[in-house]
Amino acid sequence: MWKRVEEFDKSKWNEYVKKNGSLSGRFLQSWEWGEFQKSVGEKVERFFCDDGVASVIVRSLSGFGQYAYCPCGPITNSSYEKIVVELARTIPDNLFFRFDVPQASVECQKNWVRTIDVQPSHTWVTQLDFSEEKLFESLHKKTRYNIGLAQRRNIEIKFNEIDFDSVWSIFIETGSRGEFRLHSKMYYEKMFENLNSDDCKIFLATAMFEQKPVAVNIMLDFGGVRTYLHGASSHEYRALMAPHLLHWELIIDAKQKGLSLYDWRGIAPSDKPNHPWAGITRFKKSFPGQEIVYTGTYDLVRKPFWYKVYQLARRVRRGV
Repeated sequence: MWKRVEEFDKSKWNEYVKKNGSLSGRFLQSWEWGEFQKSVGEKVERFFCDDGVASVIVRSLSGFGQYAYCPCGPITNSSYEKIVVELARTIPDNLFFRFDVPQASVECQKNWVRTIDVQPSHTWVTQLDFSEEKLFESLHKKTRYNIGLAQRRNIEIKFNEIDFDSVWSIFIETGSRGEFRLHSKMYYEKMFENLNSDDCKIFLATAMFEQKPVAVNIMLDFGGVRTYLHGASSHEYRALMAPHLLHWELIIDAKQKGLSLYDWRGIAPSDKPNHPWAGITRFKKSFPGQEIVYTGTYDLVRKPFWYKVYQLARRVRRGV
């Protein structure tokens, strides 16, 4: 039976997540990520049972009460289908319970409603159990060339040495090009304040040219996985190919630290060449790796009538 907890042994929680969480996105169920979500105004509730843990975000719906969302979870070593139903029943007064199915083998139930993916269902990951030479040989030949070009242009890579204020303008510039949805500056600052433990470590990786930042990544290490959270680059210095060298140095550093996986996060599905992520997908796939496909995001409806009304209201607001 699921129980709501206010306090818990953080180390035990994280160890369970590391052992049983999904290959990509397990950090979303870490104790630290829940604290970060609280710091940006989310209502976070945590639940555990004998064979599962779940960090859940409860959000208001104007005119429709509230719903609960469990990112990349719940996490369990038992029957996922049963665990989801029991957890949804534990959280009262919700219109629906939303969750990202973290296992491709899960059998979707008839009362699960497929919705737009909150977390990417297609990801690209690089295994780090190969030699540095083998990894380099596995790069696309143009990527190898671009890494060499950046090195010849004396691009310097720095980890955790540049403060966020110094690179914020690059995020604004990249966001203005429509390459990703830009959060507020406070959102990123809260990341660095809260994701800073031995278990869950965020850091800034910056490519410098003539002592000026030209590309920057926000990275997170958790559970043996280094995750690419956010990235930005200067359009003016795009010919320097700094992002290629930046990611390559991050991969080698992760390998040297004993991490097992480099998680690039979302990519476009292979059968959708015109997907908005097509360009960034080509970049990510120029590095060695494999595509992982998850089942996606679903709603377990708690109040069927009002859920239909809610969906209709959403379509009307969007003009669909």
